[in-house]
Amino acid sequence: MTSFINGWCPAQNIVFERAQRAATEFGDKVVFTEIDTFNRETFLEWGIADALFIDDKEIRTGPPPSYEDVKKKIAKRVKKLK
Repeated sequence: MTSFINGWCPAQNIVFERAQRAATEFGDKVVFTEIDTFNRETFLEWGIADALFIDDKEIRTGPPPSYEDVKKKIAKRVKKLK
């Protein structure tokens, strides 16, 4: 799971917090990676200011999905790993 965050977008800050919190519930089964795009060099490297991906699949983040929705998407992917 990868979250791009720049810190200035309140909606993406909510998505980031919910995704990070949900990911921790799955322990070692989920690796949560934060990419801070507030740094201009990082932003230019990736070309993305804010986004959320689960296994390279972009998750809709506007309006911010609920905590439960994020957790369900993670659980669906974790279930496929078994």
